[in-house]
Amino acid sequence: MDSPIDLERLKRTHPMADVAERYGVALRRQGRLLVGRCPFHPDGGRPNLYVYPETSSFYCFRCAFGGDVITFVRRLEGCSFGEALARLDGTTVVRRRAPRRSPPTTRRVPDADERACVSAAADFYHGQLLRSGGALGYLNGRGISPETMRRCKLGYCSGRGLRDYLAWRRLPLGAAARRGLLTRRGDETFAGRVVIPEWRKGQAVWLMGRTIEDGSEPRYLGLRGHRPLVGWEDACRSTWAVLVEGVFDWLTLRQWGLPALALSGTHVRPPAIAALRRFRGLYLALDGDDAGEAAAAALCPLLGTAAHRVRLPGVKDVAELGLRTGGRDLFLEALQPWHAQAA
Repeated sequence: MDSPIDLERLKRTHPMADVAERYGVALRRQGRLLVGRCPFHPDGGRPNLYVYPETSSFYCFRCAFGGDVITFVRRLEGCSFGEALARLDGTTVVRRRAPRRSPPTTRRVPDADERACVSAAADFYHGQLLRSGGALGYLNGRGISPETMRRCKLGYCSGRGLRDYLAWRRLPLGAAARRGLLTRRGDETFAGRVVIPEWRKGQAVWLMGRTIEDGSEPRYLGLRGHRPLVGWEDACRSTWAVLVEGVFDWLTLRQWGLPALALSGTHVRPPAIAALRRFRGLYLALDGDDAGEAAAAALCPLLGTAAHRVRLPGVKDVAELGLRTGGRDLFLEALQPWHAQAA
């Protein structure tokens, strides 16, 4: 398309609930949310699809898939981004296809070369961050200190140099492509993004990239495969931890010296649930929007009596609170009646 796409206008014109019902998904109101049966898998039990009218988005807690109205159409139609836009803005009435059964998926464990490429990329991007005024300025604007950047080995992908660096490290580019560090065309996947790595035993095992350009989509991009609990090695040394959605929430808590874990979303897989049950106290400081409320409501029963919902004072998330004067003290107050333990 030659002209810029006004995605916000398109989402306002085609609300998520309206599009879902056009595809035959019957929705019923549940508080501020709408719920229905997910069209992406055979759903013989209770409704798992949650529609959030305020953000025009959806999420299925059974298949752990969500997004905006464009993502919804692309998944159901099996079409490209441009084709989804045409279907939404076109005059043709969309007919719902029969629900597609997802084939059984076996998650392939990354091989040694792939793991080495991820860790090498994290090292390379950390070096690039220290030379990038724009990325350093972005992180500073998000309240992240230089000490936290160094301690967590944050990075920045300029989009140039990774191929040469991997070749210098004698690592195969094919492994980097399989792991998702390079696109099919050979471009760097995280170009233009600050990179937040998850470190285990001195090796980066997963990367999350956040664009530093306003309006660029998607804002967050992670490596393929299951998303780990970010911050596990440090948090598991404590008897309690704070569970948050985003990596910047986690960075803020790390900077405050508090044990924290990031979901990088709102979904928690069963193995992660089992791991989280080791904590005597688990404080869910998820976002204060509909998605965060729904996720907390679903997680608390799974995590048992150790789990407690934390209400943030007048902000959407911990990262926003981190930009306020005295944000740490405000957060500790929100942990009441567990303030003494957390402090």
